[in-house]
Order: sequence, then structure tokens, then C-alpha cells
Amino acid sequence: MRKTRLTAFFAVLLLALASLVVAGCGGGDDETTAGGGGGGGGGEPLTVGSDIPYPPFEMGKAPNYEGYDVELMEAVAEKIGRKAEFQDTSFDTIFRDLAQGRFEAVASATTITDEREETVDFTNPYYFSEQAILVKEGGEKIEDAEGLSGLTVGVQQGTTGEEFVEEQDNADEVRAYPQGPDAVNALNSGVLDAVVIDIPVAENAVEAGGVEVSAAIPTEEAYGFVVPQGEEELLDEMNKALEELKDDGTFTQIYEKWFKRAPTKALLNATHEPS
Repeated sequence: MRKTRLTAFFAVLLLALASLVVAGCGGGDDETTAGGGGGGGGGEPLTVGSDIPYPPFEMGKAPNYEGYDVELMEAVAEKIGRKAEFQDTSFDTIFRDLAQGRFEAVASATTITDEREETVDFTNPYYFSEQAILVKEGGEKIEDAEGLSGLTVGVQQGTTGEEFVEEQDNADEVRAYPQGPDAVNALNSGVLDAVVIDIPVAENAVEAGGVEVSAAIPTEEAYGFVVPQGEEELLDEMNKALEELKDDGTFTQIYEKWFKRAPTKALLNATHEPS
């Protein structure tokens, strides 16, 4: 009995040693495979922060997110040999979370501004936008920003819509909500007189019913994907990917899917130099 157990022991030991040798020989191949997946991360997931929901740019439940930002970022990540993994985070803290390394990039309908570029860098634009004034369907029309005077106006925290309304300084009260749909719901319930929000988000809310766009506010905004300052390699890779997606028609296909119209020539040729 002891001899049998001893023989078995040596057999197991030899098998274990053989496994170690095989694993050691295969280590170089594993490194080569990981490094060949594309730039800036060797095939590792590209972690992306996004404030969800913000239709039609991002919406859905984890892990099945969808929307223009989501689909376009997934295509960008694929071009650089990685897979986008989204993390839902508040827009109000999204740049702080980016700086702290919670994720590597941001795809969240983010307007390129000089103030934001003090702490982050933006890719070339992938969307041109403006603000819109939303009111309840059939309600009193508001023709322009001056028409917000004396009203209770809803916005989303940390957005250019909030900045715009505060700069106008004529609303009786500005109420900031964590997410855009929260402000729209408050408008529908009669808590607000109007909401100022990105026009594609406003148009999406109109499709859901109960509200209408009273006026568009030209603000000449451009959206870009965001990376921390100093991440030049990742920024260059993402810009190259966007250029390739525009050249091969993928960009136009994704754009038309979500906005039911083709992107302008100006958008297809848009570039941005980090300040």
C-alpha cells in the first residue's frame, strides 16, 4: 500500500513539474499575443466613464448600454484594438473621477470648452450641438433666452446648459438636476416652467411625449471624447480612429442611425487642437 502511494506521489510530482516547464515555455507567446491587440493598452479593455441615461447619446442598463456615444466609442475602441467598457457616473463629478483614474476616457456628450481644457484634453469633435428650451406641450411659448425671465428653469448639473442659464441671470430660479431626464420629468409634472438642455436630448424627450421644443439657442457647441491631460498616445489613437471611421463610412452610419440625418461636411472635417 505504501509503495503504491509513493509511486503515485512521484507521478503527480513529475506531472506538476512538466506543467511548469510548459507554462514557462509559453510565457513569451502570451506576451506577444497581448501586445498585438492594438495601440495604447495591448488589447486591454478601454474603461469609459459616461453619465447614463442621457438619450440619445447614452441609455440602457448595465452592461447593455446603447446610444450614439456608446456605439461610436465602441467603434473607436475596436479600431485601436481594445474593447470599450462603460462605467455609469455622475456628470457633475465625471472629470474628477477621470483624473483619479476611475476610467481612462469619457464619452458623455461633453462640450469642448476652454475651462474644461484646463484639466482634460479633448479629441476632435464628433458632434455639433446647441441648446434648446423645452416647455410642456401646448404651454406658453418661450421664443429666446430673454423669455426665461421670471421663470423656474431646470437644467442638468455641470452642463453647458446650466452655465448658459446662469450667465443669462434672468430666471427667477435655476434648479439643477443630477440627470437630464430628471429635469424633463420635473417639467412634465409642473414643477418647472422650462428646461434648457442639449437640443438632441430635447428632441428625444419630445418623441417620448408631453413636452415640446419652444426655441433653439445657437451656442456653437462641439462634443469631444475626453482623456486626462498628458495622455497624448491615447488621444492620438482615438483621433486616428475617428478619422478612419469617418473615411470608411462607419461614422456616418452610426450618426444616421441615431439622428435620422447625415452628418454635415463640417463635422466630418472637424479637428481640434488641445489648448
